[in-house]
Amino acid sequence: MAAKKKIRVFYRAAGHVPLWKVMEEGGFLEKHGLDIELGSREGLREKALQELRAGELDVISGNHHNLYAPRALKGEPFVHIAQTNNLWKENWLVARDGIRGIGDLKGKRVAMDDFHSHTGLNVWRYLQIHGLEEGRDVELVNGEKKGLERVQKVMSGDYDATFVRAVEQLRARALGANVIEVSSMPMIEGVTITTTTTYVKSHEEEVRGLLLALVDAIHFFKTRREDTLNIFEKSCRDVLKFRSEEEMALFYDNQEKSLERKPYPTAEAIENVFALAVRESPEIRDFNPLALWDLHYVREIDDSGYIDRLYH
Repeated sequence: MAAKKKIRVFYRAAGHVPLWKVMEEGGFLEKHGLDIELGSREGLREKALQELRAGELDVISGNHHNLYAPRALKGEPFVHIAQTNNLWKENWLVARDGIRGIGDLKGKRVAMDDFHSHTGLNVWRYLQIHGLEEGRDVELVNGEKKGLERVQKVMSGDYDATFVRAVEQLRARALGANVIEVSSMPMIEGVTITTTTTYVKSHEEEVRGLLLALVDAIHFFKTRREDTLNIFEKSCRDVLKFRSEEEMALFYDNQEKSLERKPYPTAEAIENVFALAVRESPEIRDFNPLALWDLHYVREIDDSGYIDRLYH
């Protein structure tokens, strides 16, 4: 039996861990001849880039908006090769009494975790899409990192509103907060397979195996709910800090709905994530964001019929 090939993978957010654990615990990495070293680079964006650049790690799960500038301005060989989720997930508005929807945020103070983070910039873009320009129509303020802490500040009157994710809104409701589910928007989020063209060229076998394991894991996740929840219980409960079975099930249901059977990005999601990059680096406005994407390995798998056969 051939030795398994090792890939060093580091995730940028804890919410990515469940899919990687399904890949691992479901046996899909082993099936395709791989072993991964899975680690965290949460809150360490620049460190992750330096390590990827230096070849000290092989794949980042994430780094969605901040690679366009180094690619555009310096020609650095960063590349995204697959995308599992194309929807913004922080689409629960927690607001003071009297606010019933996005239109009521005009003239209000809206808190996010960090204006320069992906999550903070998402709020800026979402409000912009809905006709609310920062500084003109709405005031955006850096708030607490944890969603529930921002919720408490909304309830005490420090902020008018904030946006949170599925599990956080459940906790917010338990506190008696005013929670409104709003529409989502296309956005590059979640497990994005990010690497370098240097790595891809010299490790094509590993890349193909990883993407096969990814589509197998997505199929398992979407079609075997109880088995997936068992993997959550065994491998993810602590890292995601679930407080109850209800929270774990809600997280699963929210994730499953948005997972792409075929891990391609959508044009609208790329357009919106690139808007975040331009917000941070206006000089890259004329760069073609598709230059950062190489989807031909996913296309090979798709064209072979492998993914379609999983669902039939």
